[in-house]
Amino acid sequence: MNTARSHSIIAVHSLRLALLLTALVSLLPAPAIAQNAVTPETEVDSRSVIENLEKLKLSIESKRATSRELREQLRQTGDSTEIPDIEKKLERLNTEITGLQESFDYVLLGGANESLVTDQPEQPINWKAELEQISKPLLSSLKELTARPRQIDSLHREIDSRETQLEAIEKALGSLAQFSNMGLSPALAESVGQLTTEWEQRRDDTQRLLDISNNTLSRLKTENTAWKSSTLEVLTEFVRGRGLTFLIALVISLTIWFASKVILSLYWRWLYRAKHNTGIARAPLFYYSYRLATAIIIVLAILMVLYVRGDVLFLTLALIAIAGAALSLRQTLPRYTAELRLLLGVGPVREEERIVYNGVPYLVESLSIYSVLRNPLLEGVVRLPLHTMISLVSRPAHQEPWFPCKASDHILFANGDLGRVLRQTIEFVEVAVQDATIQIRTQDFLSQDVRNLTRDGFGIASTFGIDYQHQAICLESVPGRFREAIINRSAQAGLKDDIKDILVEFKSAGSSSLDYQIYVLFSGGAGNAYFRAQRMIQQACVDACNQEGWVIPFTQITVHSGNGGDSSTGALTS
Repeated sequence: MNTARSHSIIAVHSLRLALLLTALVSLLPAPAIAQNAVTPETEVDSRSVIENLEKLKLSIESKRATSRELREQLRQTGDSTEIPDIEKKLERLNTEITGLQESFDYVLLGGANESLVTDQPEQPINWKAELEQISKPLLSSLKELTARPRQIDSLHREIDSRETQLEAIEKALGSLAQFSNMGLSPALAESVGQLTTEWEQRRDDTQRLLDISNNTLSRLKTENTAWKSSTLEVLTEFVRGRGLTFLIALVISLTIWFASKVILSLYWRWLYRAKHNTGIARAPLFYYSYRLATAIIIVLAILMVLYVRGDVLFLTLALIAIAGAALSLRQTLPRYTAELRLLLGVGPVREEERIVYNGVPYLVESLSIYSVLRNPLLEGVVRLPLHTMISLVSRPAHQEPWFPCKASDHILFANGDLGRVLRQTIEFVEVAVQDATIQIRTQDFLSQDVRNLTRDGFGIASTFGIDYQHQAICLESVPGRFREAIINRSAQAGLKDDIKDILVEFKSAGSSSLDYQIYVLFSGGAGNAYFRAQRMIQQACVDACNQEGWVIPFTQITVHSGNGGDSSTGALTS
């Protein structure tokens, strides 16, 4: 009943639309003819509209006459089994009459909406009914698509059920046959005979239904239509219908996308030409807002194409997809909002700023779905997903070192080991210490107290003493002679050009010697000669004493390493 009613309603609305289009076409004035002039085409269209209206009127009167006859038949009938059938026919007929009358009035009124001029109470929205109405095209298409497989599956199940029933019937008949062969009383034999006749009739009926199901299944499996022609018809129908709709939507979407790229390219040219006069820092905000607006326009364009083409199935699927995306955003919207703030350059992390990740400083090279972090002094890059960047914070990168050293630098560890950097990556730092190569994790390397001799240079502090018998010349002659001896000795060692300054001063009168404070400042080029420079200073002082005949007390030498502070004291024995 519902299917027949739906088809009748569709037919009525289709007829109404055809009549309205015909009427509208007939009312359009010809551009090259005066409005009062009547052309042959206008006369034909007018006659066509009038003929259709007359046919509608005759159809309405005919159906009303039939309705009166059905009501009279319903009133006179005495068979209660015919009443539901007559009522269904009467209901269907009244629905058709109402639709035809609405179409008749719709054409005569020129498409005016009668509901706008009548006061009608506002009807509450039934969400369940609305959702059923929206999903009906999709379900109908799926039902039509799976009709044949479902019918075949139903026939298979029905055949299995009938065969099971036949087995039970044959078993019952076998039991009745055994009792018939026994000597039964006439009354009992009559009962067995009646029961046997009843079950034989049941067997014949079941067998007949089984044969019908088998024949139907065979007919479905051996259709006369060739599969090639059937496939060609389906493909042709798809290309002319939904295939064309899909193609139009795709072409319009690509057109909008390419047009947006051209417009954006022109904007960037204009923006970079005038970047000193405009806010170039706000460009990411404009860029992503523009992309979002383009995506919204493309979605609206696709929906408009589906609406104009009248493809209810595609339109329903598109609306379901949009609704699903909107529902999923309820859970992920906070994260997407935070990620969007990063992309727009208004979040806690920004491009071209300094960030610390796993204890290592990096430069934020780019923010995207996978952000790129790079340390200018380390090999390799770090790619992080955008959601990981939400928990980090960056700051402007000033004139700060990105790493304590670089490859080929000489460094001094806190334990006094001297090493040369061979390679440094975002994971490991390779250092040559004495005759071995060691690997240190980059974050562990940064946590150590490492001194870069090549970059910062270094100073050697040393104490040297002479005997008290040279007290007369200890303030005037001795400092200059020591200084001259250090310069000569450094020239022999190839370190003269790396000496930035030399300080030799009388320090104190010790218990057994007159002590001098010696401090030599070297440039980074002498980093590989750190320990040799310490020995060179002592050698230069001893050489000066030998040449001048100065006496060196037995215990008087104290060597200091670093920036002038006392670090170690040793005795020179001879």
